[in-house]
Amino acid sequence: MRVKRWPRSLSELALLPDVLLWFLAALAPLMFLFSLIAGFDQAAQHRGLLADLAAHGRVVSAEINQIDFESQRGRITLFYPAENEQRELAVIRILEFYPADWLNRLEKGQTLELLCVPPGPYRHAYEAVPLQYYPAFQRHPGITRDIWAVFLFFLLVAIYRPHFLFLGFVPVTDMSVTLLSENPS
Repeated sequence: MRVKRWPRSLSELALLPDVLLWFLAALAPLMFLFSLIAGFDQAAQHRGLLADLAAHGRVVSAEINQIDFESQRGRITLFYPAENEQRELAVIRILEFYPADWLNRLEKGQTLELLCVPPGPYRHAYEAVPLQYYPAFQRHPGITRDIWAVFLFFLLVAIYRPHFLFLGFVPVTDMSVTLLSENPS
């Protein structure tokens, strides 16, 4: 006796995208909500940094110590001279907010003019923004591309397969359920 392996026919194989869309449609409300919360959180943190920069920020000339494009959406670590011949730390975070050509020209040891929040009891202490990009940084919503992508992807899934959004509001028999109505031979 020979056991037939899956798929038995091409029509069963053609159901895979539909099954995947049903799975994504089930996740759509949750992921849509997740992306909204993450987007609002990023925007609130961005506004908090702008408020700290406006209230406590100071312009300094800092030297680049390390450029890291990988960790935590990228960051540039800088040091600037402070009182008593000490050096203070400044960090430029989330590098995707800045032009790629400018980032590619940066080198270790290069000096940048920054607007930074000094160390202290501030929420965004040590964070900095390049002075030349501060006006553009103020206009930016502060939401990263990955959150926009998740939001738009699951919005499109919800538009294409809205069935799970209406569970409980519309009887299941009234929904056009294509996966269950197709009978593979």
